[in-house]
Amino acid sequence: MLPDTRPPSHPDTTQPELADVQSTPDTRGVAIHQVGIKRLMLPVRVPERTGQLQSSIGNFTLSVALAADTKGIHMSRLVEIALALAPELTPERLLDALHAMCLREGSNQSMLEVSFPFFRMKQSPVSGVESPLDYTVTWRGERSGETVQWAWTLGVAVTTLCPCSREISLYGAHNQRAQVTVMLEPLVPIDIETGLDLVEAQASSELYTLLKRSDEKWVTEQAFERPRFVEDLVRDISCALATDSRLVRFSVDVENLESIHHYSAFACLAQTQSRPGSGGVNR
Repeated sequence: MLPDTRPPSHPDTTQPELADVQSTPDTRGVAIHQVGIKRLMLPVRVPERTGQLQSSIGNFTLSVALAADTKGIHMSRLVEIALALAPELTPERLLDALHAMCLREGSNQSMLEVSFPFFRMKQSPVSGVESPLDYTVTWRGERSGETVQWAWTLGVAVTTLCPCSREISLYGAHNQRAQVTVMLEPLVPIDIETGLDLVEAQASSELYTLLKRSDEKWVTEQAFERPRFVEDLVRDISCALATDSRLVRFSVDVENLESIHHYSAFACLAQTQSRPGSGGVNR
């Protein structure tokens, strides 16, 4: 469980007790599905595949359901829970935080979402020089009673090269950066790098922050040998995800930032897997 970050109680006998307005009754009879805080920015540490913790910046949203007969929640308690979670932000501790939110706020439903940039060192394909590349990761957990469901979203930029352009052109083919967004609902935690590897493996080429001339030649020719329509990429990623027995549901969204058209091309799909125990995680 998360540590209790509340300061020790030291009552001040010289001051009258402060009114707890949030806990007073409300007579309108209207329950609120979600009430809480958003855009809470905190330094976080997130796990890498090696087990090491990487420093990043987390953007937190926390909320609970509010009963019809209660005026408000104690928002400072949500801040305390986020502060306790941030130094070691893992899926397991996120589940603990959802439970703590319900206990601290007297609610039977809670939601916690946190987005953060994730970096990993990538080696350029020919020169071997290393440089960091950033990805966007979002973890979202929801608790209702004893059932918890969570979803992971990965934002990955890759290169796609147009098969039609390659087929009809004498001198080359147009290529562009594509933004891939993959949402996963796993039965058990999956490390971030596994998801990133899967997406990048389907593209015409992956991206690198630092490329020398020899690397640029290799990447350009690699993409030329692996042409992908936006439709191809969304299907290939879907087929790869469908083989993972840990996934209950997933969705894939690909947007090509077209280099010769004044618009973006996109494709998206969602799929539900037939998996035992796919109704959520009891915890």
